[in-house]
Amino acid sequence: MPRLRPLAACLLLCLCACGGEDGGGAGREPATVGTTTTAEYADLIERSRTEPSRYAGVGPTRIRLTDVSERAGLDVVNHSGRAGVKEFLLEAVGPGSAWFDLDNDGFLDLYVPDGDVFSNYVLKHELDPETRRLRPLLVPKSPRPEVFEDQLWRNNGDGTFTNVARSAGVADANWSFGVTAFDYDGDGWTDLFVSNFGPDRLWRNNGDGTFTDVAERVGVAGKPWTWSTCAAVGDVDGDGRLDLYVAAYADPAVEVDKQRRAQGYPEGTPVEAISGRQCRWRSIRAYCGPIGLQGLHDTMYRQREDGTFEDVTETWGLVPPVARYAFTCLMFDFNDDGLLDVYCANDSEENFMWQQHRDAEGRVRFRDTSTSLGVKYGHNLVAQASMGACAADLDQDGRLDIFVTNFSHDYNNIYLGQRVPGDETRYFFTDRGLPLMSSVVFYDLSWGAGWYDLDNDADLDLFVANGHVYKEIDLFRLTGSTYEQYNTVMECVEPGEAMGYREVGRKAQEKAAAGVDPAHLEAGDGTAVLKCSRQAGFGDFDNDGRMDLVVLNMNDRPTLLRNEADPAGHGWIKLSLRQPGRNRDALGAVVEVTVGARTFRQPVLRLTSFLGTDDPRLHFGLGAEAGARVRVVWPGIEREATDFGRLDAGGWWELDRATGEARRLTLRPVVRPE
Repeated sequence: MPRLRPLAACLLLCLCACGGEDGGGAGREPATVGTTTTAEYADLIERSRTEPSRYAGVGPTRIRLTDVSERAGLDVVNHSGRAGVKEFLLEAVGPGSAWFDLDNDGFLDLYVPDGDVFSNYVLKHELDPETRRLRPLLVPKSPRPEVFEDQLWRNNGDGTFTNVARSAGVADANWSFGVTAFDYDGDGWTDLFVSNFGPDRLWRNNGDGTFTDVAERVGVAGKPWTWSTCAAVGDVDGDGRLDLYVAAYADPAVEVDKQRRAQGYPEGTPVEAISGRQCRWRSIRAYCGPIGLQGLHDTMYRQREDGTFEDVTETWGLVPPVARYAFTCLMFDFNDDGLLDVYCANDSEENFMWQQHRDAEGRVRFRDTSTSLGVKYGHNLVAQASMGACAADLDQDGRLDIFVTNFSHDYNNIYLGQRVPGDETRYFFTDRGLPLMSSVVFYDLSWGAGWYDLDNDADLDLFVANGHVYKEIDLFRLTGSTYEQYNTVMECVEPGEAMGYREVGRKAQEKAAAGVDPAHLEAGDGTAVLKCSRQAGFGDFDNDGRMDLVVLNMNDRPTLLRNEADPAGHGWIKLSLRQPGRNRDALGAVVEVTVGARTFRQPVLRLTSFLGTDDPRLHFGLGAEAGARVRVVWPGIEREATDFGRLDAGGWWELDRATGEARRLTLRPVVRPE
C-alpha cells in the first residue's frame, strides 16, 4: 500500500474537480468530511497506521469466516446489466437476498433475486391513464432474448443447496432487487415480497413447496414503470395485520429517453444502442445520477381485513415535498412509544425518519422528524450516499441505534440513540461514525451490513460488504479505492458504551497498524475474497450456533461464508416469537436479552442490511454464561411485556405471547458427508 501523505493533494484535487460536474453515480464523494478537509483526513488515516494501536496487545481474533460457496453449490452468476462499465445507474445497484425456511423443515433456505440487461427491453411511449400524458416505458421484449431468473436455493441439510426456483414457481425473469421474507397472511408459511423494476411480486407460500404470485390480486404490484428497491413490513396501525412500506428509487425509462433525445436518436432505437454515460465523474464519462434522475415516491400499503391492501401513503402523511432515491428502509419503534416508525436511507439526498403519531381521533399519521432527530445527514450536515442500514442497541445502553453505509472517500454513520436529559419521552441521535471507524472505511464503498456476534463472546461485531459502482475507478491508481474490494470485518474488543473495535481479516492484515501482529488479524479465507459486493445476508444455515452469511456480488456468483469461530467457552441462544393473529411472528416487538451485566435490545424486523432479509431467528452470543434472561416488549401501543426468565444457552426457544411460556425447539444440525 502506498503512503497516504502524498495522496492528500491528489485526493483533494480530484474530489473538488468532480464536485462541480454533472453525474456522480450512486452517491457523491464529498470534498470535506465533517469539518475535516480531505487532506486533513488523509493525515488522520496515516496516523492511524503509524501510531501504535490501542488494541495491539489484544491477541489473535477468534473470528473465522471460510468461503464454502463452491462446495455449497451456489453457482449461478448474478446479472446486473452487462459486466464491466455500466451505461445507466440501474445496472450498478445489484440485489439483496433473503434467508428463510420455505418448507418449515428447520433449515434456512435462500432466495436470490436476479437482474437483467437493457437489450431485453424496448423503449416505448404510452398514455399514462392518471396524467393523460405520454410517458416513456421500458417494456420487456416478448420473449426475452436472454432469460435471467431469480433463484430459490433449498438447503439440503448436508451443507449444499439446490436451486428449486422453477419447481417452486418463483423463477421470475423481472429485473429484481430487494426481497422481504415474511408471513403476510399469518398461515404459518413464509411468503416473499420481491421488489422489481416493473411490477413487484408477492409470492404466497402454498405450503407444499410452491408459491403463487398474488401481488396484482391483493393490490401491491405497483406501477409498471416503478423501480422498487425494497419493502419494510410491520403492523403500523395496530389492527393485527401486516402492512408494507415499499421504497422506490427513480424512473429509468425517463433517463433512457432523455439520453436518446439528447443524442439525436429516433424513436425505435434499440435501448442497448443508447449511451447513458453522458455525465462526468473524475473528469471522465460515466453514467448520470442519482441527482438529476426523476425520483419516485415511496408507497405505504395498509392490509385490509380481507387480505387485500390499500394505498394510504397520502392519508397517513408519507409524501415528502420532493421524491428521493430510496435504498434500504427499516420499520421499527425507535423511541419506545409502541408505534412503528420508518427510517429510509436515501442515495445522495437527505434521509427520512417517518415518525408515527396519532391525531386527536386516534388515526395514524406520520411526519418526517429526521432533522430534529439528527438522522437526516451525518454530523457534517451534508447529504451522503446512503445505501444499507440496520438497527440494534450497539452500545448496550437500552436505546436502539442505526448504522448506515455510504460512498467511498466518506464515512459510515453510527447514529447512537439518546434521550433528552430530564425528559425520557424525547429522543435524538448522535452520529459517531467518523470518530469510531473513519480511517477503516474511508476508501470503501459500502453496502450491506450487520451487527452480529460473530464469535459468540457476548458483544456485537460488524461485517460490511464493499464494492464500487464505477469500473472506471480502476483507471486511477492513487485514489486508494478499486472496483473490487475486500469486505470489512470489525471485531468488538471493548463492548458497551466504549464501543472499541479493531478491523480484522485480509484488508486489515495488508495495512496493519504499528505494533500489530498481522497474524493476530487472520479471520479466515472468507475475508480474502476480492469482489464487487453488494448485500450481506446473515443466517445460521448449518444450525451450529454460529452466524454465517452470504454476500451477493456484481455479475458474479454469491459468496457463502461459513462461520468457524472456535465454539469452546462461547455459548449462544436463538429466539423466535409467536403471537395470535396474522402478525404471528410479532414483527415490531423488541427483545431484551441480559447476559451477565449487559443487556442487548434487538428489534424484530425483516428488511435490513441492503435490500434483504436476515435469519428470522434472533441470535445472541453469551460468552461463558450458561444462559440469559429474556424479556419481550410486544408490538402495540400498550407496550405489553413478558419476562420469560432465564433460558439455557445452546437452545432455540419459541417465546409465546398467549401463554407467556418459552418452548425449546429442535435445532436440526446439518450433517456433512465425510
